[in-house]
Amino acid sequence: MRMKFARTTALVIYALTALLTTGCVTTQIHKFRMTASEAPEVHGANTQQAPNSSSWRFTAKVNYNAEKNVDISEDIYETADFDRLFEKEIKFKDAAYEMGGLDFSGKIDYLYKGKSFVVGGGLGYKDGLFSHLTMGANFTHFEFGTFIGTYSQYSDLEYWGETGEDCGDDDGECKTIGDHTSRFNASFFAGLYAGFYFDKLFFNLSVSSYGPNSEIEGIHLDTPGIATGYLTAGYRLNRWLEFSVGGVFTYIGTSDWHDNVGVTGGISLYL
Repeated sequence: MRMKFARTTALVIYALTALLTTGCVTTQIHKFRMTASEAPEVHGANTQQAPNSSSWRFTAKVNYNAEKNVDISEDIYETADFDRLFEKEIKFKDAAYEMGGLDFSGKIDYLYKGKSFVVGGGLGYKDGLFSHLTMGANFTHFEFGTFIGTYSQYSDLEYWGETGEDCGDDDGECKTIGDHTSRFNASFFAGLYAGFYFDKLFFNLSVSSYGPNSEIEGIHLDTPGIATGYLTAGYRLNRWLEFSVGGVFTYIGTSDWHDNVGVTGGISLYL
């Protein structure tokens, strides 16, 4: 029994020694670019909805945000993974989000109101598919609520670098890695909204945020979160049709302050 225990202990020590004395795999990414969109917009009924009633809304919008590259080199990390316990953390020399430009978005919403409590959901497109559940309250001249959902953003990803045992050292072994591809990156998003309305005129504030998910070479990455605020004003032409315009304000959660601005406008059809 003692011999078996001693033999097992010796094997464990030998395995650990081999792991600790073997050269560590080092990955260095010299360039990383990833397109990242503003967080989706969600809001309420834009008017006092009748108690115990429901409505469907179809919305189409045009959005433009200033085009810019946001440096995330100091704020991108690999997600903790037991399989990479004995490997050095991946290093990024030049990493950035590519943000902004002209885009189109569309959305279908369903809202049901009891006495004043509102529940609903939506399905939409903005540089990818998103869906959400909504919960809030709707009163005579104002409304507010919260929402949570999933966002499958279609993102363009490009990177190149080197990997290998002790890569970067004088006697290290390196091989070049890289790729340029487009893919869906699924993540959660959530936020709050508030609205004020007087007769046919309405004002909305919607704030939502998400964290873009990505991976390279089978390594999952933690990247800075993105929060977007939509401040809009609109007019209900009749029972079925309304239009709105407003501003878009985006904050990127890097160690240095990064933000962006844009405009949005569109129409909605109610059934």
